[in-house]
Amino acid sequence: MSTDIGLFIESLFILPFILIVFYFITQNNVNDFSLSNPILMLILMMAGPMTVIPLFLYVRGVELCGLGPTGMIFYITPSLQFILGYFLFNEPFNINQLVSFILLWIAVFIYLKDLYENN
Repeated sequence: MSTDIGLFIESLFILPFILIVFYFITQNNVNDFSLSNPILMLILMMAGPMTVIPLFLYVRGVELCGLGPTGMIFYITPSLQFILGYFLFNEPFNINQLVSFILLWIAVFIYLKDLYENN
């Protein structure tokens, strides 16, 4: 299935819920989307594209490179955040976290070894 069609179908599934929420927002008079506050109106209008564009690019990227490399990003990103937290922000780090971190990366290396041997 094409990326844009999948995103369109996801949007159709959520549309009834959004319409119900929008109805209650307008009925309770808490709608901030008005011409009296153009900056807030612009921010609210940009919320849609700022949500859809990264989602579209992510799905397109998964189509192009596959789930294997994409899955590796889910391990690399938290590891880099851990390194920043420990070395730059001096966050505490105990032995349980160290053991978990080592076990996680052992599993990643086993997966990468298997992936490399099967290609």
